[in-house]
Amino acid sequence: MSLFGAIAREFKGTDGLTWGQINDLWSGLLGGGYQSKSGPAVGWKSALRATTFLACTRRIAEAVSTVPTKLYLKREGQTRQLAVDHPFYEILDSEPNEWQDPLQFKETLAVHCAVTNNAYAFKNIVRGKLVELIPIIPTHVQPKWTADRTPYYIVTAPDGSQEKFTTDEILHIRGLSWDGLKGMDAVALLQEPLGLALAAEQTHAMLHAHGARPSGIVSVTKNLDEKELIRLAAWVKKHYTGLDNVSRVMILDNDAKFTPFDMKGVDAQHIELRKFEIETICHGMGVLPIAIGYPAEMAARAAAETLISMHLVHTIRPWHRRFEKAFDRQCLTRAERKEGYYTKFIDGEFLRATAKDRAEYNKVALGGAGNVGWARINDVRGWDDMDEIEGGNHTYAPINAGPVGPDGVPIAPQAKPATPEQK
Repeated sequence: MSLFGAIAREFKGTDGLTWGQINDLWSGLLGGGYQSKSGPAVGWKSALRATTFLACTRRIAEAVSTVPTKLYLKREGQTRQLAVDHPFYEILDSEPNEWQDPLQFKETLAVHCAVTNNAYAFKNIVRGKLVELIPIIPTHVQPKWTADRTPYYIVTAPDGSQEKFTTDEILHIRGLSWDGLKGMDAVALLQEPLGLALAAEQTHAMLHAHGARPSGIVSVTKNLDEKELIRLAAWVKKHYTGLDNVSRVMILDNDAKFTPFDMKGVDAQHIELRKFEIETICHGMGVLPIAIGYPAEMAARAAAETLISMHLVHTIRPWHRRFEKAFDRQCLTRAERKEGYYTKFIDGEFLRATAKDRAEYNKVALGGAGNVGWARINDVRGWDDMDEIEGGNHTYAPINAGPVGPDGVPIAPQAKPATPEQK
């Protein structure tokens, strides 16, 4: 399709749109993203150049990718076990496709989710079995509805060709969504804070490029022709602008005078603006500022541990659950789910952020005076990849009750035969 054909298709039926909406359509069509009121066009590439947005994206992507994801099988009345014989276990645990390991695969999908609230992967099914998952760039996929509200996907190949896929062929992990079909693009939702952040960075960069101070006025007593003006501007630019020329004494002839502006970088409130930018983008991304290292002094406070735990629970765990439910529903059949197969992020250790909290959690999990434990010694050792020990497969009740048997009843100590002296 020609460019004019694509434009006609994009703008078909746009009567009544505001100029801002039409401008956004043009920007999206021509690859510029969304036009912010502060000036810069904001797309996924430019958004990731904003340090705060990049840091938030990394925190989400790395927290999803570095936590192991396993496939389990649990039948009624039986303990759960790793479903190592199921084909999907190998995809999750070892090789999702020919060129990515599980960490790289989940990190790619998580980056797509954080930036666009959508992640897609083609499900390569051979002889009825899922053999690999191939990530698809979100901007190359258009989710749509049929007349009877059945979802399908239009995927654009690098050569420009398009193909239609059903939900059985595409894995779709979506974040915050309005219509339940497609996640709401985070870049679009944050186009103004991101545009302001990019504009502030450009302004600050130009400030330093010109000697970390605003320009002044060069005035002369006589009228200068165009050639002389060009010569004077070139002289000033060569010898008195840029970081290498900071604090140099200006030398001018012909009674010329240099009058600097009084405005300083602090007067422009760059620092305050950057702080506001960090907080606003973090709020929009659902990431606590301390998770990206802001403010720096917070790291020395006792409350930092609590805030990090809040980040893990309120930011990371929802993404873990989104991935789990998408894998369950879209990569396992209904019969397999009914049989007891399910996917799980092993995030227990991940959510115990500090050594102190982790030790306290292990202590309570094992049980003892005042509480019944729900974990075994070998379970706790397994969380740290330690070998099992003999006699470590019991749960424990309060100390006056002793160990609990498999049936949940405390095991009473067996009385030893009395010795002749005792008799």
